[in-house]
Amino acid sequence: MTKKTIAIFDFDGTLTTGRSSRLMFFKHLVGRSKLFSGLFMEYCQHGMSKLNLFKKTSRGAYLDNFLLNGFSQRELRFQAENFITHILVNHIRKEALERLYFHQKEGHICMIISGALDIYLKPWAKQYQIEEVICTELEFDPITGKSTGRMLNPYCLGQEKVEQFKKLYSNRNDYIIYAYGDSPHDLELLNYADHAFYKCFN
Repeated sequence: MTKKTIAIFDFDGTLTTGRSSRLMFFKHLVGRSKLFSGLFMEYCQHGMSKLNLFKKTSRGAYLDNFLLNGFSQRELRFQAENFITHILVNHIRKEALERLYFHQKEGHICMIISGALDIYLKPWAKQYQIEEVICTELEFDPITGKSTGRMLNPYCLGQEKVEQFKKLYSNRNDYIIYAYGDSPHDLELLNYADHAFYKCFN
């Protein structure tokens, strides 16, 4: 049986020029002042948790809850579309897109595995006919339709990228994998691939 080829791209810093599309989206959503306030409070909370003075949570979880809690799904989708059209478009790496197009022309399965938020990443990926997106998904209250500020799944970083991939493609021997990444959060996935590319677009 001929093996299928899968091309996996990280998003932040690989397909984009910025290190964190999440922070760019937050700045667009709530403004610079509230974002900086959230980052400062997150820093303080993280420090207190180290001293056992505060309930321990991940730094990302605290900021997400502070900035996203209470937004309606409709409003977040609207803001995500604006973010994609007016901001994110200016941070996409041309060389990375060319590599994506190459894999698509070859008939390879193309996917993104990223810690970025689904609210903007999935609509962006749809524009480029990317078949699969594994990312961090926002939770919405089923009654009010508003964001709870929490995530439905663990942040898709490090080994979590590999574990989420395995849920879709469990038989490793059936596939040839190309993986593209740029940070320590991508190393487990790169090690899992047949062909790994680290910071090749930088």
